[in-house]
Amino acid sequence: MRGFSKKSLLLSLILLSVILVFAACTPADQNPSSSGDEQKEQAQSSDGVRIFTDLSGAEVELPEDIHSVIHLWPASTAMQVFLGAGDTITGTLSGVQKGWGWLCAACPHLLEVEGFTGDATAETLLALNPDVVITPNADTAESLRQAGVPCVCMLGDQESIPALEEFCMKMAELLGGDTIAKAESYCQYLDGLVETVSQATSALTPEERVSLYYNSAQHGDSPLLTCGANYITKTWMDICGVDNVAVDLVEGGDVEIAMEEIVAADPDYILVGGSSQEAALATIQQDAAWQGLRAVQEGHVIANPQGVMKWEKFGPEIAIQIVWFTKQVYPQLLADIDVEQHVRDFYSQWYDFDLSDEEYASMLAGSSGPQK
Repeated sequence: MRGFSKKSLLLSLILLSVILVFAACTPADQNPSSSGDEQKEQAQSSDGVRIFTDLSGAEVELPEDIHSVIHLWPASTAMQVFLGAGDTITGTLSGVQKGWGWLCAACPHLLEVEGFTGDATAETLLALNPDVVITPNADTAESLRQAGVPCVCMLGDQESIPALEEFCMKMAELLGGDTIAKAESYCQYLDGLVETVSQATSALTPEERVSLYYNSAQHGDSPLLTCGANYITKTWMDICGVDNVAVDLVEGGDVEIAMEEIVAADPDYILVGGSSQEAALATIQQDAAWQGLRAVQEGHVIANPQGVMKWEKFGPEIAIQIVWFTKQVYPQLLADIDVEQHVRDFYSQWYDFDLSDEEYASMLAGSSGPQK
């Protein structure tokens, strides 16, 4: 019996030695306790980088913390300022610096950064060593990435409120920090306003609804430029309970139509927006071709306030637009909302920007910035 015990002990020791030698020779990457995904995450964390999926679906390697942002799109510039992270902007379009007075008033820092045209070269961008460059064009983003520029496309579509909220949340994901909580809070706020306005206008009968021609004088001062189906303007018009006369004529934004088509539609209201709205308004109010329209004859030609971002376009101020315009055409609705207070509260709450009486009047009149 004692002989059998010694033999068993010897065999056990030999087996244990073999196991220890095998374990010591096993490569680390064959360790079943650590998956490839975990190792990738650990490597990213240790290197201070992350994989960011932009709104075109592209996966882009970016720093974990963003300290330098160059914008090749006014809407993304305005959204970053809205989210309270304007101090990390190191470049924007020169057109923003020259023509977007309310945006620069909300973030004076923009006047001090590098100004670019829309076709900035990779060499110019790389010289500033940005953490990220933002563009609305997926092809441009890919081309710049091929040249070594960390570039993301932040435009998915401009068709809906959910798309705007997705843009807001994706910008917050990119910037990080306190911007995430602010973006979430804004989306809840916007959803509440959309529900309030939609409920008020849903009671309108077909006979009570008004028709609207919207002139988008953004890329030129032609009063024939408009926006039709599959665009954010169509979305807020639906919420406000108005019928866009161009919805069956064009798709997308800033498309020119014929004067004959506007005459045939003979809208109840004409709304003029965009950076060149002053010139477009003058044409509509003075040119003989427009004088026979019902909207002109009844004094229903309105300048859309511009704001930090154009109120009626793809930005946070859509929350003001839907209230303001509903009250313009249906003053009997939303009786418990004071438009001026709503506008002032919006800028104070979301931009920490308190409008003076002069600034409020100037903004509502369609000015591109504070009067100097």
